Amino acid sequence: MSPDSFFRSTGFRLLAWYVAVFGASVAILFFIVYWIALAALDEQLSDSVGRETDVLVELYRGGRVERVARAIELRMADLRAPRRYYLLLDAQGERIAGNLPPMEPIEGEVVLPVSFLSPDRRPKADEPAEAYPVLAEGRRLENGEFLLVGENRYRAVKAQEAIFRALAWGIAITVLLAAGGGAALGVGFLRRIEEINRTTRSIMDGNLSKRVPASGGGDEMDQLAVNLNAMLDRIQVLMESLKRVSDDIAHDLRTPLSRLRHRLEAARVKAGPDGDAVVEQSIAELDAILETFSALLRISQIESGARRAAFSDVSLGQIVSTVSEAYAPVAEDRSQHLSAVVASIPLIHGDRELLTQMVANLVENPIRHCSAGVEITVGLAQDGASPVLFVADTGPGIPASERESVFRRFYRLEASRTTLGSGLGLALVKAIADLHGASVELSDNHPGLRVTVRFHASL
Repeated sequence: MSPDSFFRSTGFRLLAWYVAVFGASVAILFFIVYWIALAALDEQLSDSVGRETDVLVELYRGGRVERVARAIELRMADLRAPRRYYLLLDAQGERIAGNLPPMEPIEGEVVLPVSFLSPDRRPKADEPAEAYPVLAEGRRLENGEFLLVGENRYRAVKAQEAIFRALAWGIAITVLLAAGGGAALGVGFLRRIEEINRTTRSIMDGNLSKRVPASGGGDEMDQLAVNLNAMLDRIQVLMESLKRVSDDIAHDLRTPLSRLRHRLEAARVKAGPDGDAVVEQSIAELDAILETFSALLRISQIESGARRAAFSDVSLGQIVSTVSEAYAPVAEDRSQHLSAVVASIPLIHGDRELLTQMVANLVENPIRHCSAGVEITVGLAQDGASPVLFVADTGPGIPASERESVFRRFYRLEASRTTLGSGLGLALVKAIADLHGASVELSDNHPGLRVTVRFHASL
């Protein structure tokens, strides 16, 4: 399978949808968890700062500023990440203790940027005490002093980074698992579809006994296989019944008609001059009827696919040359001109007898239905990798509205049916072309008709 056809396949679309839906669902869930975790970390940091502030405010009760200053000094002596920040100002705004520069008193929670912590130097990433902003809480004390307690967001940021990494890895692993699971489901689904395709191709090739295999799991695909097999059983019965009836009619009628012909021939010998013309006309009519039945039997045999077993490598160019040489005198007798343009092409895989019949029918058709002076050209060319056979004439042609109908059995453009023919010539051509995987096209030759038979490149 080429990359382009793979990306357009149902399996790839199923895989893409599975990964997209599953990945999006997990991503939404992970980011909700991430948002809740961040909110919890910020709340925990705020609670920690509030408790530390409450402790120092409790030490201050009664105006004991010295106890608060001493407690701050002791805490500053053992500072590790996450680092705490303190500021104790007197009523005039002078710093009594702490590791923060003096600032305007702000009560309540406040976030101090890194630039406020280190105004004279640029913070470094390996200095957690100076590389992260500080969440602080300010309180006014009884005698006008101001206390500020803060803690940097080092712990919250590190936890945030860890959670983000975990979520990223989780999403990546989830997408990979979804891709693996989707691929496994898609491969299984496509395998079942391919089994149906193989069965239908085999049936189109003439093997009506082929059936869709079922896995035995009882799922919807098995139910589809059961329904398809039941339909195929019914179609096979109908086709075999129709074929049997058609063959029986053809055989049953051909036998008495053949006997009648022999008797007419015997009668012609015994008849006088007056009866000879009548007998001759009767024999001609019987020959036409027998030819019709032979054509019907041959079409039935071709459409059943039974002749495919006799395929071999044949030269289409040799067939075209032989048929053209055989029919050139016939065309000349009708004051028509038949010419052949045969290019050298590789051998094709097919039935020599049927291909000869197809070319003969295509050549005989304009000879029989066109008037004197018509130019008939039989050609064989190579179009890329495909052999192309064409028969063109300068006769009256076929109206565009009738070109699809002429492939039907017994269909004739002349409604009165006064000219010879059974209306099976092009039907036989179509059956032989279909057996060989070729297409038949009718087009305007300006003037006249051009019949093109295009063989598949793989033949």
